[in-house]
Amino acid sequence: MRNFFLFTLVIATLMSCSSKPKFELEVNINDNISLTGKKIAVCQKIDGVIVYSDTTEIKKNSFTLGIPYKGAALLYVSIPESDIFEIMMAAEEGKVQLDIDGVKAKIGGTPLNDRLQTFYNGSDSVSLIFKQLEKEFELENQAIPQNAKERDEADKRYLDYREKRNQLLIKNTDRIVAFIKENIDNPIGEYYFINNYILLPREIQLEMDKFISEKLKRDYSSQ
Repeated sequence: MRNFFLFTLVIATLMSCSSKPKFELEVNINDNISLTGKKIAVCQKIDGVIVYSDTTEIKKNSFTLGIPYKGAALLYVSIPESDIFEIMMAAEEGKVQLDIDGVKAKIGGTPLNDRLQTFYNGSDSVSLIFKQLEKEFELENQAIPQNAKERDEADKRYLDYREKRNQLLIKNTDRIVAFIKENIDNPIGEYYFINNYILLPREIQLEMDKFISEKLKRDYSSQ
């Protein structure tokens, strides 16, 4: 009888553990041999507080990690002994996917991570446009103006460059604010609100004050 009760207790404990919410992180390092044998670090944060962290040795090109689900949280993944720095994702129930190709990472698999990857893609595109704009301006202005006409032409090119840059900044700000508004009810939206609000013009802050949560309004807005 004692053995029976002990067996029942063990089964109940195992069932209790297996029933706890969790999600899977599916990692694919795309045949990057240099990462084999290194440690991959995973960390969950809620409101800036670490609620879970673990490290696992990379033994295969593709593997899946079972991670306890602590609630809506930011998920940070890194490979410290490599060029793979901190990758921010969202902890969501289901299967979260992380593909690492060289030093580039792509995330997805769950609705919020799909949206976040789309946002990352947009950020990369804006960065490339800025770099191209800078490069074109530098190429057009290599020569030192020798007379009044050339100085006027150089001034015109600078004003044109500055206008294009300002327009790009406005479009990028609109993109960021729209993403924050769409995700203000989850940790990703809160993260981008906290890291962008103070940098934005006052009129945009007032616009954001209308849709942020009371918690964020109390902690980070000017009201």
